[in-house]
Amino acid sequence: MTVLDVRKLVLLREVGVRGSIAAAAQALNYTRSAVSQQLSALEAETGTALLDRGSRRAELTPAGRLLVSHTDRILAQLEAAEAQLRARDGRISGELRVGVPLHEGPALLVPALNRLRQDHPQLRISLHGVAPDEGRQTVRLGRLDAVLATGYPQVPEPRVPGLYEEEVLSDRLRLVVAPGHPLAAGELPRRLEEFAGEPWLLDRTSRLGRLALHACAGAGFVPDIVSDIGDMQAVFGLVSLGWGVALVPDLVPGRPGHPVARVTLEGPELARRITLVVREGALGTPPVAALLPAVREAAAELSSSPAGHQDVADQRG
Repeated sequence: MTVLDVRKLVLLREVGVRGSIAAAAQALNYTRSAVSQQLSALEAETGTALLDRGSRRAELTPAGRLLVSHTDRILAQLEAAEAQLRARDGRISGELRVGVPLHEGPALLVPALNRLRQDHPQLRISLHGVAPDEGRQTVRLGRLDAVLATGYPQVPEPRVPGLYEEEVLSDRLRLVVAPGHPLAAGELPRRLEEFAGEPWLLDRTSRLGRLALHACAGAGFVPDIVSDIGDMQAVFGLVSLGWGVALVPDLVPGRPGHPVARVTLEGPELARRITLVVREGALGTPPVAALLPAVREAAAELSSSPAGHQDVADQRG
């Protein structure tokens, strides 16, 4: 009976995620030839082709995808077994690597992590900046133990295997416009189609940008996109200077010195889901088991705080 080498399975999964042997080798700090040799050995052991080397990308064959799906489950079971061993003495120690998105992430995660550090001084917590579209895969591949991620119900995404994802906050989306904009007067909600003639700031490659395009299409117009800059602080600066309008989550803090007005929209509320993501196999590890309730408590405090969501007129700075 052939027993497959878990380390080779991890290499195969990495290539499938990265899209090339070279990218997988760089991520794992291996040479390209070493990764290629290990994968060739795995193909010899399984008796089947696992990579389509004829394509420009290192695409997994159907057999390769099947093996990777089993790999996620195998690694989850191994991590769960290790978690049970670590939990026997009841101590919470070791290292917890947490991915924090820019801008709004610290407001939720830092209070929770401060509590963990105070309650469990033997636990080392490290923070790592992550791009919005990379957090889930970074946790899946074991680079991080947890990450704060976002999603939009109106823009569904395929589930990333091997992950446990728990919603901790729902974040309303509103339109930000320059102070004094005529459509920002009063407190009544505005119809999105009223902004059809405005220049828009949105990154159509991001999930938020795709949601904005979906909402505009539902309102019967195609937005005139004058900036595809995705950084929210840059967006606030441009909106404040009258460059255009943008759809922004409430929990994204304003940019000091660049006031904007936040306009509530009519119709079904557009919202962003903020979730905490960990590996399924890590749920029983003492650090992750302590992190989940701490984040839930911090999220409840943030959502109930008057400062947790922005006022319609955000004139800070």
